[in-house]
Amino acid sequence: MEKEKIIVARNSYPEGSPSEYLGAEVSIGLLTAERITELKSMLQNDKLFEEMAGKWDETYIGSTYLTDLMDVNEVYHKNGLIYYEDLSETHDNEIIGPTSTDNWVFAEDWGWDEVPYREPEYIEIPQEDFVILNLRTQDFYFKANGEFPIDKKISDTDLGIEDKFIVQPGLDVFSLGDYGFPYFNILHSVFVNDIKLNSDESYEDSIYYSSHLIFKDGKVIAWLATNNNDHFFPFDWQVESEIPCISPHLKESDPEVYEAAVKSLIDILK
Repeated sequence: MEKEKIIVARNSYPEGSPSEYLGAEVSIGLLTAERITELKSMLQNDKLFEEMAGKWDETYIGSTYLTDLMDVNEVYHKNGLIYYEDLSETHDNEIIGPTSTDNWVFAEDWGWDEVPYREPEYIEIPQEDFVILNLRTQDFYFKANGEFPIDKKISDTDLGIEDKFIVQPGLDVFSLGDYGFPYFNILHSVFVNDIKLNSDESYEDSIYYSSHLIFKDGKVIAWLATNNNDHFFPFDWQVESEIPCISPHLKESDPEVYEAAVKSLIDILK
């Protein structure tokens, strides 16, 4: 049976993005009593943020505690290409190879029996106890490949498809509007006929910063971040939450608001 290779390569550059290859590592888990006690102690003693060693003998303000929270992931943990409105916002940058082959198109909800549509998964936040959502932005060039029988190609003149494999995207949707934060999506995998292509996640280079949302019984009680400027991607637009972001930037730019946010969180954690 003759087969043909498929390469799916995509990058994402949403408005306001720190990188034209914007990806994210997202994890969700439960905050144990020990982690809560540690966070409360670090806030009380002004130890949450510290000077850390970077590249080329440079230093920056970071947080070992927040970095370690990425490992709190028993509810959810994936890497993917981040985007907002539609998958068509993503691109295929030809500077970095290998680039996509031209023998496929992304599946849409066409209602074909031959190609079942993979519904996006809507990620839910547990509504009990203390829960943390961690999001770390990083360079990420999505690449996946596989070989499939050429008789699986499809042509449909009505849709303008001629002799193509139909690639089903694996998408996760984070709907945070009820919590005062904008939604975002990640592309984490692709499939042909429900068979997953092999992912190549080697293009993960610079890590930019992380944002962390703490929930208590389904309500956001804190927003923390490791960034040291006023850029909170992907939460840097249409944020309706009145909760200030506890971050090095806020501590430097508005110490009074920072101290009030820290005191409020300590009181909630008691």
